[in-house]
Amino acid sequence: MKKLIIVFILVVIILVGIWIFLTPETITNYNFLESAFVLVLIVVIGSWGLFRRIKSKRNGEPAEDELSKLILQKSSSLSYYISLYLWLLLSYFSNRLNLETEQLIGYGIIGMAFIFVGSWAYYYARRMKLN
Repeated sequence: MKKLIIVFILVVIILVGIWIFLTPETITNYNFLESAFVLVLIVVIGSWGLFRRIKSKRNGEPAEDELSKLILQKSSSLSYYISLYLWLLLSYFSNRLNLETEQLIGYGIIGMAFIFVGSWAYYYARRMKLN
């Protein structure tokens, strides 16, 4: 358990170091707030997952059981199909939005992550009705 906490702290330190190293010389308030928001979001999500694992370990629960595997499998398959439609919409609107290729790919990947989290939350809330 202590190894998990140490690894999490090291990841946070590495993320902050990368963030400081990659910031441009002249940083605007908007750019700083955007970067800080993403960094804080990553740390909060990681902390939540870490505390869930610690809590389940203290309760003597297994790390992965059949229900969590089933939730992960169903949410990943649903998010895959929804993500296909996301990429279809992005490719359709790419000419009208005048986005660069890097931005388009970035928005697609971020959209896929949100779709996966949403489908996981949906199946996690309905975990007793998965049959």
